[in-house]
Amino acid sequence: MTAATAMALGGTLMTATGASAVGGSACEVNIKNKQMIASSFGAQTRSGPGTNYSKKKHLSAFEGFYARCYAKNSHGNRWYYGDPNGSSSRAWVYAANLQTP
Repeated sequence: MTAATAMALGGTLMTATGASAVGGSACEVNIKNKQMIASSFGAQTRSGPGTNYSKKKHLSAFEGFYARCYAKNSHGNRWYYGDPNGSSSRAWVYAANLQTP
């Protein structure tokens, strides 16, 4: 779909390559270091809020994640942005792969 077609249909065209990264500026709601953990099967961190962004680190089962904010992607799925296991290497994680301890 071209940008012109997307605009004609009243939508927006969102593209991202594996090399693209989206930081906290994409957040819609700020939260202050909400402590969460990866689900029992772990969680993949990514460079942006969606599976079309490049993978960064895989969180082990029940590994800590400190969420700073969240956003919903074009599919309406919530993604948290924060620090895996308290590190300074910020990343995005799909909300369904996280839980509150």
